[in-house]
Amino acid sequence: MTDPLVRAPAPNLDLLDPRQIRTLQRDAANGSPAALRSVAEQFEAILLTQMLKQMRKPMMPGGMFDTPEAQNWNEMVDQRMGLHLAKSGGIGLADALLKQIEFGKGGVAATGAQEGTQAGR
Repeated sequence: MTDPLVRAPAPNLDLLDPRQIRTLQRDAANGSPAALRSVAEQFEAILLTQMLKQMRKPMMPGGMFDTPEAQNWNEMVDQRMGLHLAKSGGIGLADALLKQIEFGKGGVAATGAQEGTQAGR
């Protein structure tokens, strides 16, 4: 059995493409470790994108960077930057999610936690 925490070769997915997301959902539902890794990275990318968007808010309103075009551009940049950050290691959220998934499947961590609970009674 392959360990989902081991970095599998990342498939060449554009996680902003809805068709590829559907394929990824199907593969993750079947338990593919590479797909689970991609889903965890996508979740982390969404969080990082929101963080980048919030960091941009305090910028002074007005001027040449406060146009609808610039706002659209900044949104696209934030999405791609969030995705790039998540795929290159991010803040560790994807790894934590994969550990939690493994814990929920009854992996080593879940067995140890159950033994500790029973011993404490």
